Amino acid sequence: MTIHSNELVLGFDAREMWLDVAEYWPEETKRTFLLRQDIIKPLSTDEYVWRSVFDVDISLQYPQWTGPIQNLWDNLDALQAYLDTTWSERTFPYWFMAVTLQEDVCERENLLEWHDRVSNLITTPRDPAWTFLGYDVSDKWLTSGLSNCGTTETLRNTYASSLNEYHLFDAIRPAVDFMHVTDERVRAHAPFFVFGLWLIKKEEGLAHPA
Repeated sequence: MTIHSNELVLGFDAREMWLDVAEYWPEETKRTFLLRQDIIKPLSTDEYVWRSVFDVDISLQYPQWTGPIQNLWDNLDALQAYLDTTWSERTFPYWFMAVTLQEDVCERENLLEWHDRVSNLITTPRDPAWTFLGYDVSDKWLTSGLSNCGTTETLRNTYASSLNEYHLFDAIRPAVDFMHVTDERVRAHAPFFVFGLWLIKKEEGLAHPA
């Protein structure tokens, strides 16, 4: 496993770990979108692939501001405190996670745009205690080219063996290769980028009230 150190923390989220995967990843959908068909639960930057607790539980409402990058939060403590005070029905398991941009495989012009988007709002470096989940390849809106842009037999034959149990790349080299291929294959969403996904903390959920 190769993890590069030049990372820009883009933000945080709380992602569900309780949904019945078969309901929103039936076999036909897996064949259409996933390179590996034996994946139980794909994880991703993409909220349509790995859903935020805010998207699943309609009792939760986003505050007016979370951060500059899609629905990611720019402050982990604020996210945790918000859920502690507003989500009284958090009875199911979920994971606190972080998304990082791999800066050293990003074109200079695009990297400047990312830094401009983040500005000075995020100052948190990646914590070495976080657990590396893998690399996703997504566009600037975090739409995954790996799990949400369709696939082909050629892609499966080339890259499936490089994906881990979460349908993420363990190593940077195949992720970068896939990024370039996806730039050409899905030009409407290009450029694509390599993002690291990190597990910060597992929450098992509160016990159901008697």
